[in-house]
Amino acid sequence: MRQLQENALIEKALQGDLEAFEMLVKKYQSSLVALAWNILGDPDDAHDAAQETFLQAYTNLERFDREKNFKTWIFSIAAKRSIDRLRKQKSFLKYFNKTIKEKEQNPNPRVTQKNEKIEDSEIFSPLLEKLKNKERIAISLKINENYSAKEIGAVLDCSESTARVHLFNARKKLKKELEVNK
Repeated sequence: MRQLQENALIEKALQGDLEAFEMLVKKYQSSLVALAWNILGDPDDAHDAAQETFLQAYTNLERFDREKNFKTWIFSIAAKRSIDRLRKQKSFLKYFNKTIKEKEQNPNPRVTQKNEKIEDSEIFSPLLEKLKNKERIAISLKINENYSAKEIGAVLDCSESTARVHLFNARKKLKKELEVNK
């Protein structure tokens, strides 16, 4: 969907056309769930974060600058919503004296959705958990969406060079972990 088509759908959605916004949801839903899943490590939480993203995007649609890229804007919202959920989970776990290792020992079974870009792997998810949030988002956007460093920077609200640093660090850590797990 080209930028002009997306802007036309956004205009219609702003005028109350829910079907127009639904078309945007259908276009980005699986990609947003994949990003959230990479951040949160849980499919149910990922679906919830994606739903929250679309709700926030819809309620703030009038604030979207149509000169900018809608995909970057909505991915930025998804990344922030996912990180917020992750922070809440971590504080909840600390409150009840649970550790992340307990979660790794009893993982939730994964249900693979038709168009999701995440591979169901016993190795991939624990590796992503070892990355910092911004590294996880950067590598997920690069692998799943083929985002450039400039686009990743826009999502993470940082410079292109900082986005490259996040990608570099993520690759370095993943490579090291894969060598250890051989």
